[in-house]
Amino acid sequence: MDRFLSNCAQYIYKKHYFELHQICLVFPNRRAAVFFNSYLQKHITGAVISPHMTQVNELISGYSDIPVGEQLNLISILYKIFRKHTNSSESFDDFYYWGEALLSDFNDIDNYLADAHDLYRNISGLKDIESHFFYLTEDQKEAIARFWNCLERVEKKGSRDHFVSIWSKLYPVYRDFKKELEIRGFGYNGMICRRVIEKLKTDQLQLRFSKYYIIGLNALNRCEEEFFKYLKKESKAEFLWDYNQYYLDDKINSAGLFIRRNLETFPPPGDFKLKSSPFEENKKIKVISVSSANGQSQAVPRFLEDTGYNADPQFDSTAVVLADESLLLPTLSVIPPKAGEVNVTMGYPVTNSVIYGLINLLVNLIKNRKISPEGETIAYHRYVTDILRHQILVNIESEKVNLFLEDIKKNNRLNIPLREIDFSPLHVMIFNIPGRVIEYCSYFLKILSGLYETAKSAVHGSKLLQELIYRLYESIEKLQSMVYSSLTEGEIEISDLVFFRLFRQYVGKSSVAYEGEPLTGIQVMGILETRCLDFRNIIILGFNENKWPRTSTAPSFIPYNLRRGFGLPGPDEQDAMYAYYFYRLIQRADNITAVYSTAREDFGAGELSRYGYQLLYDSKLDVKTGNLVFPFSNDPPEPIVVQNRSIYIKSLRDRNSYEKPLSPTAINTFLKCSLRFYFRYILQLPEPEEIKDEIDSPLFGSIFHEATEQIYKPFIGKTVQKSDLENLRKNKDLLESILVKAISKLYYKEKGDGQKGRKPEGKTVLIFENAKTFLDRILELDMHYAPFKIISLEEDYYTSVNIMVQKQKEAICLGGKIDRVDNINGTTRVLDYKTGNVESFSFDEVGELFDKDKDKPKKELLQALLYSFFLKEKTGCKEPVQPVIYSLKKFFDNKFSPEIKYQKQPVYYQDIEEEFTGHLKELIADIFSEETTFRQTSDIEFCRYCPFKKICQRF
Repeated sequence: MDRFLSNCAQYIYKKHYFELHQICLVFPNRRAAVFFNSYLQKHITGAVISPHMTQVNELISGYSDIPVGEQLNLISILYKIFRKHTNSSESFDDFYYWGEALLSDFNDIDNYLADAHDLYRNISGLKDIESHFFYLTEDQKEAIARFWNCLERVEKKGSRDHFVSIWSKLYPVYRDFKKELEIRGFGYNGMICRRVIEKLKTDQLQLRFSKYYIIGLNALNRCEEEFFKYLKKESKAEFLWDYNQYYLDDKINSAGLFIRRNLETFPPPGDFKLKSSPFEENKKIKVISVSSANGQSQAVPRFLEDTGYNADPQFDSTAVVLADESLLLPTLSVIPPKAGEVNVTMGYPVTNSVIYGLINLLVNLIKNRKISPEGETIAYHRYVTDILRHQILVNIESEKVNLFLEDIKKNNRLNIPLREIDFSPLHVMIFNIPGRVIEYCSYFLKILSGLYETAKSAVHGSKLLQELIYRLYESIEKLQSMVYSSLTEGEIEISDLVFFRLFRQYVGKSSVAYEGEPLTGIQVMGILETRCLDFRNIIILGFNENKWPRTSTAPSFIPYNLRRGFGLPGPDEQDAMYAYYFYRLIQRADNITAVYSTAREDFGAGELSRYGYQLLYDSKLDVKTGNLVFPFSNDPPEPIVVQNRSIYIKSLRDRNSYEKPLSPTAINTFLKCSLRFYFRYILQLPEPEEIKDEIDSPLFGSIFHEATEQIYKPFIGKTVQKSDLENLRKNKDLLESILVKAISKLYYKEKGDGQKGRKPEGKTVLIFENAKTFLDRILELDMHYAPFKIISLEEDYYTSVNIMVQKQKEAICLGGKIDRVDNINGTTRVLDYKTGNVESFSFDEVGELFDKDKDKPKKELLQALLYSFFLKEKTGCKEPVQPVIYSLKKFFDNKFSPEIKYQKQPVYYQDIEEEFTGHLKELIADIFSEETTFRQTSDIEFCRYCPFKKICQRF
């Protein structure tokens, strides 16, 4: 197949083979120059000096006497000029974000040689347009008129007046900004190019080469057009355009928009024959949909196999084009070794690296640090633990770090004083956070230096990691210089927010080049790198509407119609550029596969690119469509069944005692999921401890239990009168103090009875207020039962039952902590507080409480009756024993009743004692029987919050 750059190389060599060093070749990118040079070498037989190769922006700026300034410096100067003209009092932080947009607008104005004075003029009528803008085309005048006419119809207040007031100040800002930059000796890209073009009107450039070849460009701004016109007038330029008649002749297809203009203004030399076959001939095109973004990479090995791997090993044979550049690593991982060499032109972004992940954690630490009331620098535990567990730091003083992490978890330490983290010099460096923005860069540079030395001295040190650290260091060092000069000379203040925005901009540009020979093997590249290049086999990944074309545009203060009126680029021009990139890329290819993701992971995602639809419905090409299907097994994991064995029974029996009895929780666990009972109570697998960031439902229950115990503790053994409860309700300070201490003890893990308690803050305040409401309500409810006598609070009650275990009679200890036991009018109440939802307060058969694997077990009722059993057996109570449940979720029901009902009547334990005891003994015997099998529950929802769910692989 013919390739555009190969044709250009042949043509230029024939014309200038004795004077190659006297010509300059202008390409859209560096990759095109590399490929051209390879094609040129095929024609050269002896030693020659190669032609000069450059890009168009470098060509023009090379004739300027000032360099491009750094963005932070530019915006800080713009900020001062803007404040001078508008008398604005806004901070630099507020200005920075739209200062970027303003600078971008100024850049467009200069690149397209627009008259800034006319652009920022406040037009009062159509006559003004005719008199002031006579130099514009009728279409441009119409676009300007349309904007101002629309604005006139808006009421003259609010946003309209604000727009006009700001708009009228922008030209003076633009004018004085450029004057200030000229004094300082630097500028922005558009300003520099405009200065060169304006210089052409009066001065003669000293052109360095006898001939300039403009090769493969497409969209030209006005500065580039004027510069090329100058070269053409001086008979110094030739223009070699790449296109196909298919889209050139189709006025509706935007791919030919700029080429049509270029051919008219800058026609190619008559003897240059563009070799290109008819677009709709000899093409095999497939459009493949994939159900995930990363899954698109799986199409690559199939494509390579279909196109024959090494059948054509030339560097310009096969290209993998990433419209979505985040697919680089997944793509490289799936290219099989037998595919041969792979050349990556994009570079490995530092932002995808493990070191950048650590730097991001440090940024989060700085942003979220706080100063405690004692004046210490503290941070929320996650910002600290994430850094300590990071893979780069995890092996540095690991024993000390692990002990520290265990202490944080054990004591639920939410906020960590950073001074405590002194396990190594590197740890001290990391957690000694500077207080001023100007010191941030030095902080990061010191850490990177330490990490570099650590990586360098490691036995199996990673060269890639060292290179990534070095690149990061370079970027931050450059940022440091800019921040320092702006803060010391610019009379501005930079907040953390702006600093880290700049930080990400500087670091985001860093990349590490892949090692390899650029002119061998499969080429992996982005969209812009494909310009001028031709391949026989092309696979495009990320061929989605939001990726190709790119739908995002830079923010601008210049409305669309005014941009159009003054010839500034807009969304239409951006679409035309990406349309050209696509059609030009595939115009000579034989095999094209375009892969897109149907996953809706972002706005506009999941849809095929418009260019794909154009091929499908507007062309005569035979485009095949298909789906990439991944075979996978959807079989559920094998159910886990464990047969009880004598060793398990012995283990459970040996641990059973009055100090460690079989609890109601364990019994309920066995009934609901015997396998969970096996994991927890036989194998003794620990349930993972986690730091509780918030007070969850179980913790709230513990706090409520603690608070109610402290409230009623003075009344143990005494009779509580209604007046006592009234006084407690009135004593808000006492209730709040008790609650604060309960939260401090159980949530903040503060120790010591003399603690005043930590004042709630953040979301804990909401929990605190909620708990106060419940405490007040329980006092109010208890007033209906007063007087009553408090017998015990949070006291352990235990007993034993005799069963046959392995053919021997054994006494199995049962017991648990009863929230409250009181006595009302000769009835002993066993009272259980429940902060969770209690589905039912009634049952019809005692046996139903002992049903296994029930969808909605009545575990709360069984637990209350077990407590009644423990009390009766331990104390020999002769009075009626009534189990009751105080369900917090029903506290505010109009007809609140804590009574448990058996066959629609309040239950007293003695009424069902014999039957209940019989079922209980059968259950305990079942637990200790070798015939028992431990099985998973059939209620999969129950598994959702199980600590052992990963073993069962259900969630």
